[in-house]
Amino acid sequence: MASDEMLRAFTAPSQLRVAVASDQHLVAESVRAALHNRGHDTVGIRWPVVEESSHSVVSNTLRLRRRSAGPAGAPPDVAVLLSDLNRFSQVRGAQLLLGALEVPWLVLAGAPRGPVWGALYDSGASLVVRTDTGLDELCGLLDDLHEGRAAHAAVRPDLVLSWRHFARQQGELNDRIRTLTGREEQVLQQLYEGLGVRSIAERGAVTEATVRSQVKAILRKLEVNSQLAAVAAYQQVLGQSPHQTALAVVSGEAEPARDAHIG
Repeated sequence: MASDEMLRAFTAPSQLRVAVASDQHLVAESVRAALHNRGHDTVGIRWPVVEESSHSVVSNTLRLRRRSAGPAGAPPDVAVLLSDLNRFSQVRGAQLLLGALEVPWLVLAGAPRGPVWGALYDSGASLVVRTDTGLDELCGLLDDLHEGRAAHAAVRPDLVLSWRHFARQQGELNDRIRTLTGREEQVLQQLYEGLGVRSIAERGAVTEATVRSQVKAILRKLEVNSQLAAVAAYQQVLGQSPHQTALAVVSGEAEPARDAHIG
């Protein structure tokens, strides 16, 4: 019969080297400390800086900082990413991290289950769960990932497809926005702010006919038939919530209106 010590050795979770990344420094340090207290060796990964407006990468250098002793330069066994993912820049930063470190990734996401989770799975996440996951469950999931016991069926194809559908439409819309001249984008911004053609003309010291001509050029380049649709498209590009914007796109709610006129 197995001794108590043998049973404990058999059932005890393995000590893992865990990389931790979060766009909130205090959150990352708190998780690292908690995992360290559970006997895990931890390293911190610097979150990449992404510009909010263009979503371009300013710096994506991954710097690892060890918290406890261990073989120098040894790669992590698993990695944890924590973010509320309420902004496009956060999603882009998460995607960069997931693609940069080839280990099993556990993501604790603040965004509800939906297309944003699909973005994470599409970028290499092994498992996505909610941020309110407890420490005991977190440690168990990390051990499962390391041992290959995590259910990869959790990578829902419908989530990935919904994100890809959104990303394709968003990319096409961004391309159309970039075809606008500086003045046309300024006019679109003013329409977005609620100004009418007369007010825009007065601000720009031009005729209303000139503004109407600029609005027609905007509609043509954005491939929409109304100011309302142009403003909706611009709002979609500026959207701060990837979850809400993506849901609107994949559900068809973001389709441009076709019945307004140039006023």
